[in-house]
Amino acid sequence: MTRSLAVTAWAITLALVAASLLGVLAVARTGAPTPVVAVAVACWAGVVYATDRSGGRFTFDAADARPLAGRELPGVHAAALSVCERAGRPVPRIVVVEMDAPGAAIGYDDGEPVVAVDPFLPRVVGPDGVRALFAHELGHLGNDLHTDALRQYAPQILGFSAFWLVDLAGRGPVVATVGSTLFVALALTEHRRTRLLRYALGLGVEPLALAASRYANRLEEYRADAYAARLVDPDTLADALYRVAAIATGENTEDVAGPIPWNADRTLAFSVFATHPSIENRVERLDCAIPDWARPYRPHDGGAGR
Repeated sequence: MTRSLAVTAWAITLALVAASLLGVLAVARTGAPTPVVAVAVACWAGVVYATDRSGGRFTFDAADARPLAGRELPGVHAAALSVCERAGRPVPRIVVVEMDAPGAAIGYDDGEPVVAVDPFLPRVVGPDGVRALFAHELGHLGNDLHTDALRQYAPQILGFSAFWLVDLAGRGPVVATVGSTLFVALALTEHRRTRLLRYALGLGVEPLALAASRYANRLEEYRADAYAARLVDPDTLADALYRVAAIATGENTEDVAGPIPWNADRTLAFSVFATHPSIENRVERLDCAIPDWARPYRPHDGGAGR
């Protein structure tokens, strides 16, 4: 099962990369100066490489993260040693980051694995839950972080290619330069209105590609869950996921499922573009029951029991 998830995620990744390269070639053939296209491709490759080295999903930021001190959060140290010993892997570097919702994330710092944990995570999920979530993050090491980095900028490239081919090709150097500069400027911000304008300029190609990319992200989450279930057990992982989800509140500032983990609270657009599956869907994939304590929970009415 996990192999099929990996194959599908890689197929989506390679399809997006191939489509992006074809889009760049089409732009070059319809009038864009070859040196400019070459520089743009080189910059794209450089950014993808830097993204890959910095971890894809979790970008290590020294200003926000601090090393886990020797006597701090002993449960996290114990969980890391236990899980890595069982997995036969070296213990990655661990840093502490205050997150929107207590959780964990994994990535690379200059190519070296690093796990970020929220300082309140052990209080929320307990020792067993920390082991389960740490095992889930270990499940992302390897292919998942690399595919995520490869996919990250493909949607914008495809959107620009569509914008060029429809609106800029053959319009002369001034129009082409102004239009290209406008699109790049819009790509440098993720404000909702500018993002929607960029989507419109690209004739909706970018959000379609982004939806495919995010679908691959969700498959990779299922794959990491399956890895954790083998190292710990499905019920322990399901319990930890529900405990994190039950206290996750606030606005969705990162376009992930942390603050909006429940199917009942998700809009269709969020479900399509979320990087993480809903908690219910993840537990269903694990083929285990909803924890007894979570059964009365009603996410859409504030969690009041009935």
